[in-house]
Parts: sequence; structure tokens; C-alpha cells
Amino acid sequence: MPNTNLELIDQFFQAYGARDFVGLRQVWAADGRWVFPGRNPLSGSKEGVEAIVAFFDAMGAVMGGSNIQVEKLVQGVSDAYVVEGQHVWTNRDDGHNLDHQWCVLWKFANGKIVEGRHLASDQYAVDEFFNHVLGKASDRKF
Repeated sequence: MPNTNLELIDQFFQAYGARDFVGLRQVWAADGRWVFPGRNPLSGSKEGVEAIVAFFDAMGAVMGGSNIQVEKLVQGVSDAYVVEGQHVWTNRDDGHNLDHQWCVLWKFANGKIVEGRHLASDQYAVDEFFNHVLGKASDRKF
């Protein structure tokens, strides 16, 4: 049986890939936000579709240049949440890599995505990786 929240996530990624801001606003709440933990240039709360897209663009640029591999470990759904556990690892030419587990938590209300949140199994390793690749958190923010 299809899950409406999983369909919203799929619609988000389709609209994001097509740079379809009308479609993005159909799946994200106007005050939607994405939260990325830590003390690195990508850390913090991104509020609104434009800021969320900018975050995904920045994350995609880093991971696209890092030969990322993702293994989906587990997924759970409810009326208000989707959670996905992932094993993520990179294979960068410079040898500075990340190998850890993420939990991605999506929150829904009124038929829209209202929040996304990364939770890291090893926040120190995540900060070290992104600070190395992007420069110190105090130097730039996305």
C-alpha cells in the first residue's frame, strides 16, 4: 500500500531535480525547514524552499565530488513521520573520507513536508569531514 508521506518525499526529489519551484512549494510547507547538525559550514536550520534547495545544492556538490555510496538500512513510516537509517561512505581522491550512519527524519503536517532533519551517528566525524572539504564552519555558511 502506498504511503502519502513517502510519495511527498519522492515528489520533493523530482521537483528538486527539475528545479521546479512551483512543485517544491506544493510539497513543502511555506515555513518548512531542514536541520543539519554540527559545527561545519552546512550546519544549522535552513528555512523556506530557497534555503532548503541551497542546502541540497551544497550537500550535492560535496557528495557528488566524493564518490558517495549509500546503503539504506531501514525505513519506518507513520502518519506524521518518515525515518530512514543509512550507511554512508565516501571515496575521495584526497583520502579524506566519511564512513558513518545517518538517520534522516522527515516530519509532515497538513499534506506537506514541514521539516527534515539529519541525525549523525558520529557528529565529530561529520564535522571533521565537512570542515576539511569546505573549510572551517566560521569561514563560510550555506
